[in-house]
Amino acid sequence: MAELKIYRAGKLLTAYNATVGTTLYNAIREAGVPFEAPCGGRGKCGKCLVRLTPDGPWVKACETTLEGDGEVYLPDALAMKIAGDAEGAAAKPASTQLGIAVDIGTTTVVCHLLDLNSCEKLATASNVNAQRTFGADVISRIQYCAENGHSMLTQLIQNQLKELILQACNKAGADPKNIRRISLAGNTIMQHLAADMSPVGMGVAPFTPLSLFGFEVPNNGLYPIAEDAVIYYAPCVYSYVGGDITVGMLASGLENMDGPCVYIDIGTNGEIALKANGRYYCCATAAGPAFEGAEIAKGMAAVPGAISHVTWGENGLELTILGDNVPPEGLCGSGLMDALAVLVETGAVDETGRLVDAEELPGHPIAKHLGKREGLSVFWLSEEHDVYMIPRDVRKLQLAKAAIAAGIQTLLQTAGISEEDVASFIIAGGFGSFLDKTSTAKVGLFPKRFLPFAKSLGNMAGEGAVLALCSEQARRDIQNIMDNFEVVELSTSPIFNEQFVEQMMFDNE
Repeated sequence: MAELKIYRAGKLLTAYNATVGTTLYNAIREAGVPFEAPCGGRGKCGKCLVRLTPDGPWVKACETTLEGDGEVYLPDALAMKIAGDAEGAAAKPASTQLGIAVDIGTTTVVCHLLDLNSCEKLATASNVNAQRTFGADVISRIQYCAENGHSMLTQLIQNQLKELILQACNKAGADPKNIRRISLAGNTIMQHLAADMSPVGMGVAPFTPLSLFGFEVPNNGLYPIAEDAVIYYAPCVYSYVGGDITVGMLASGLENMDGPCVYIDIGTNGEIALKANGRYYCCATAAGPAFEGAEIAKGMAAVPGAISHVTWGENGLELTILGDNVPPEGLCGSGLMDALAVLVETGAVDETGRLVDAEELPGHPIAKHLGKREGLSVFWLSEEHDVYMIPRDVRKLQLAKAAIAAGIQTLLQTAGISEEDVASFIIAGGFGSFLDKTSTAKVGLFPKRFLPFAKSLGNMAGEGAVLALCSEQARRDIQNIMDNFEVVELSTSPIFNEQFVEQMMFDNE
């Protein structure tokens, strides 16, 4: 064994005894210290960067072994821009009847503190999901649980919920002992882990969950806070359409909208629901983590230094960078979508998704942003700061957008309606709230015909969890939605297979 001292921002986090010969990634993960590792330590993303001395070069933690006692220095904690994290607290004394509404996302976790008497939000706390060290997507986390059990991931999320609840209570000057109810919504895998249930059955056919939830139970020590609270878990539809979708659909007012409506939560799972014919058709597409910057050469979270928007106009390429007067370091999901739209619009990416060479666009101003780096074709966002996209990035985004677009078309055909019949299109989720809808339609993630009535409603899972917390009628309404669901399994759908191939193409018109 060897002692590994783990530092962040100059502060010693822990000293952990690890096995000599193990990777730094495994040692840091076993120590329970969260850090960025979107691919789950499989050597694909190049994001698990650490230093061995305070000023030393960055090395990949998954490819560096522990040879003896040593130190490791982690990047500063992510200060991610999170949808639904409202600033401030209610300017009044806190009630003795408090509630917590939780949205556990694969990427982020948001906790709202409410006064149960008035259903007023008192404070909100949020952070990057502490499980992100084990992979950016749910499949990576299921794989970890299959190999190691789920207790580590359950401990991480339960401790994180405790920390966020305490933060929210501190903001509002409230006593956590007065928390009477907790309403929790997330995808089916996240809800399993929060409830101390193994998600392993959802990783292999027939993808069976241990529970679809939709019940409430006393805490009884399950969570290390609010011991007297009753926990409500939002009902899930099946393995890959969870409680975040059912409560989000309620919060969006989908039931009261006229005509067919498409509801989509753009993320690693790409959940889609269609209201038509008095029913709700739903599916989940394996979009993967590319939309959130994972496994992209210069992809990153929505933190300072991330390019969040890209436009092309008379002045050429224009970038919006998160943070105050900071140089670009990479692209977050919304920036990637905009950049891809620029490539498609200018013809720098052809209809098949090929990133063309500058010589193929003679005289076009975009050509000066097309070049080579280490033998690979690149699209330079900032050559000065070494920020670029490579053909593999385009392909990953292309696969993800095709999966979601094909999922939409599959639901429409299953319901026996066409694009022209759709009256409303709702984009939900934290990531969706930061997207430019025009760019998203331009790359073909959803039909351009939907653009005039497309609405980004933000973190509907969090708002739905609030409704479920405060209202018994809301919980009944969610169950009514559940009773009218029809699951469309894409893995066996010939419609989806045909549409996926078709939706891979880009429209350069």
